[in-house]
Amino acid sequence: MGCGFGRITRLVLLNQPGIKKYKAVDLSPDQIRNAEEYLKSGFDKLAINDLDLTFTVSDIKSLPSNEKYDLVLAAEVLLHILPLEIRQAMIKLVELSNCHIINIDYYQEKVIPLAPHNFLHQYEKIYSEIPSIAKVESIRIRRAGLFGFDTKQCIFHAIKDVRSNVS
Repeated sequence: MGCGFGRITRLVLLNQPGIKKYKAVDLSPDQIRNAEEYLKSGFDKLAINDLDLTFTVSDIKSLPSNEKYDLVLAAEVLLHILPLEIRQAMIKLVELSNCHIINIDYYQEKVIPLAPHNFLHQYEKIYSEIPSIAKVESIRIRRAGLFGFDTKQCIFHAIKDVRSNVS
């Protein structure tokens, strides 16, 4: 989710050559076009020909839940979701996953003001309240913030209870 110009997609595909199918999604048609061009310039034709790589313009809510993925990855996407909509967006990511959900976002224990289009959410708490999630792990990374305060970037890894995938 939120593939942007394709930087994370490229990193994942170059470092995990066994991937057979990958779907890059972004809200912006321009970013999808940028990602297509960026990825074409970074792979030899054989690598691309062996990979089912698709690009889709969509928001989280509009993706069909009947499509399932082993890993759903959202890098710096959820911080743009309104607080009233974050729980549903995260539930949708969980619904799209067979097992693993990773989001990389900013995190603070104490709520602080950010830009008007950015929001801090309690990702661990929200994941833990979703019944199909068996475990949530996080790796916190401290970085100097733009406004002189310390901001934390965090990798959140939610793991579904595999029994929740059985109908």
